[in-house]
Amino acid sequence: MLNVLSPRAKLFIFAIVLLLLSPIIVFMLPFTISQTFYFSKNNIVLITPTYNFIMLFLAIALIILTLVILGFKRNKYSYLISLLVIVSSLVLGYFSVLSYTAIQNTQIVFKDFHHQTTHEWQDIKEVIYEYEIGTVGTYYFQTKNNEKFVIEENGQFSPEGKSAIYNLANDNGASFIEREKVK
Repeated sequence: MLNVLSPRAKLFIFAIVLLLLSPIIVFMLPFTISQTFYFSKNNIVLITPTYNFIMLFLAIALIILTLVILGFKRNKYSYLISLLVIVSSLVLGYFSVLSYTAIQNTQIVFKDFHHQTTHEWQDIKEVIYEYEIGTVGTYYFQTKNNEKFVIEENGQFSPEGKSAIYNLANDNGASFIEREKVK
């Protein structure tokens, strides 16, 4: 019996292992899911929003906190609350992989959870690219209906993607303005 781990020790060990693996899970899972399930050969750039990573971090943090609380106190109420927290964390984790932004050859797609907005390139009137030397830039789009939306660059943008956006804007009659940010 001396070499058998207690339930408390098992819960703490599982919480520590999950804590150690959480950076890998948080940084890789949303990116991998979006690149796997939302991949299209028409994508110029596929962007995983920052809030996907934040939601997954919160989901994992709640599970770790629940495991630690269960390690200290276990009764029917703590099990019930833990079950509810873990189920809601799994739902939050599910929602953390649903959103993406895709700049494609024919359109720009914004998918937020179960709502999708699409802007055709023919409907874009103006694209403004603002940048600061040494940092990432920002694309400001304006449609012919005067709708405006913003896409910030991140590590998923390549030089080919930037030139493809420029070419698509020019090919579809949209003006493309590139300017340095004024401080």
